[in-house]
Amino acid sequence: MGSVACERDAYLRGQVEPDETVLATGSSGLVTDRGSLAVGSGELVTGRRILLAWRLNWPPCVGEWTHDAIDFEEITAWAEGRQHDERPILRITHPSHVRLMWAPAHRFLRFRWGNRTTPTSHEETELRFSGNRDPVFAAIRGHLGQTSAVRAAPLREQLPGTREDRHGSGERVLRLHGRGSGSLRQLGWRLRSVDHQIHHGHIHWWVRLGSWALLAVPAWLVSPWLVIPVIVLVKAAWVIGLQWSWRRTIRSWPAATK
Repeated sequence: MGSVACERDAYLRGQVEPDETVLATGSSGLVTDRGSLAVGSGELVTGRRILLAWRLNWPPCVGEWTHDAIDFEEITAWAEGRQHDERPILRITHPSHVRLMWAPAHRFLRFRWGNRTTPTSHEETELRFSGNRDPVFAAIRGHLGQTSAVRAAPLREQLPGTREDRHGSGERVLRLHGRGSGSLRQLGWRLRSVDHQIHHGHIHWWVRLGSWALLAVPAWLVSPWLVIPVIVLVKAAWVIGLQWSWRRTIRSWPAATK
């Protein structure tokens, strides 16, 4: 992790312009300043901005770094909040920024699979910090109050479920569905994990049932005994097709992924 952090810091510093000064640096990015400029009304406009960088782990840009810069003057609204462990969050709203992010490589009807890099539009950015003493948090938070951006209601992140649910599952719970018992939830998570490992993709149940019915109904008209073999055949076709697509995507990645 240390080497990745060093790479990110070196990459970000390479984006700093000659007339900029780095005010703060941290795991969330850099805060820079170009100085202040007096406009006709006598108002001082600062040239501060936030530089963010992230590594792309999806083809065709595996291992490459990309970044975005947000000027303080373009921020229209912001909100401060706390993560579930009381670490600070800042959510800022700004004009649309196009960033290189993850997207599914393949789509068919309502399911998707695979990985690729694609430009996506963002009008909101959420920044998470290690603590109140994070220098980047202090630099951003301190200057936001001096801008004309509207301050929105405070944020509060809550993990769903109970403490027992989260510790019982052996992993951090991000999303829970339904009101079943803890054992049923764990069984559901395990089944979904196994299903994803088999298919290397997500198939909505209505798509599965529709594909089964497409061949099972004609098979029933011929002989009820053919329904089960036909469903097994369709299931095998899904697995083979998605596995082939996943392996084809893997082979297309550049050799250097680290």
